[in-house]
Amino acid sequence: MKVLSLFSGVGGFDMGLENAGMETVFQCEWDKHANSILHKHWPDVPKWDDVSTLTGKHILAHAPVVDVVAWGSPCQDLSVAGKRAGLEGGRSGLFHEGIRIIKELQEETNGQYPRISIWENVVGALNSNRGADFGIILDEMAEAGAVAIEWSVLDAQYFGIPQRRRRVFVIAIFDPVLANRCPSPLLPVSESLPGSTQKGRPKGESFTTTLAEGTRTDGAWWDGKDTAEALTTTSNEQRMPDKQRFQAVVQGYTPSSFANYTEGVGTLRSNGGDLGGGSETLVAESTMAVRRLTPLECEKLMGWKPDHTRYKADGTEQADTHRYKQCGNGVASPVAQWIAKHILNI
Repeated sequence: MKVLSLFSGVGGFDMGLENAGMETVFQCEWDKHANSILHKHWPDVPKWDDVSTLTGKHILAHAPVVDVVAWGSPCQDLSVAGKRAGLEGGRSGLFHEGIRIIKELQEETNGQYPRISIWENVVGALNSNRGADFGIILDEMAEAGAVAIEWSVLDAQYFGIPQRRRRVFVIAIFDPVLANRCPSPLLPVSESLPGSTQKGRPKGESFTTTLAEGTRTDGAWWDGKDTAEALTTTSNEQRMPDKQRFQAVVQGYTPSSFANYTEGVGTLRSNGGDLGGGSETLVAESTMAVRRLTPLECEKLMGWKPDHTRYKADGTEQADTHRYKQCGNGVASPVAQWIAKHILNI
């Protein structure tokens, strides 16, 4: 499957999807430092630097097939660590530009592309403006042509990464054929598969609760009603016992196993068919001292290849400040790989 990557960062999303067998065919990233890393690792992939001026017609001129749009619009206005300006904020409001591009792709290809959208963001997106913003996100996906929508809160620590990093992923399917093939849920909640750390843990409460009639969090059909004002969220999180948590040991780490644990899941279907973010300071703990993690350790905690962010396209080294920011803003690749595997299965 061919992937359009918006808000690409340094390609954490792209790495995960490609590890599962997908192919990145277009990237868009405004930060010049991150863009230089993209040029180093994906030199032959067409790129654009401003999502607000990017058009569906331009993308298709360089990448005629776009099966998947993978994107994570800026989270600063949705994060609990920010000012919570929501989708009206200048950064997180770029979500609407991503939706515009999806609509333009649909119009230019008579509804053929994209077939699937994968949107990633901080868990704060669920309760921003008391859940109204997340309702708008789901409504915008539906208005763009999605016939099935599913969202899950996934924690990187259950995908072979020794860090607690919880993110919400929204899968929107535009292709009715794929939607009909989808199991419900597409991303299964299970504690019995290889790699799961959930030994005897009681089932947790769903992180997301919907109040719209005909919508539940266990894979029920969506009746097509507006969700923007009907959606509310709760945060009844069940924490893992300390003895079941990963130790932050990163030496020699490789993301070799995947568990499909999720703290919350929801599904909408049409009747018709942590490292934290930004420049957050990172530390490693031991019985003797506390120190700042190295950029190399941060890359390993994201499931990225060693020194992925070290060298720019011209071969010179990046400053560590940029590397820390890029790791903090990135997508944990093993989580994206696991999602891609389930998409490819259909």
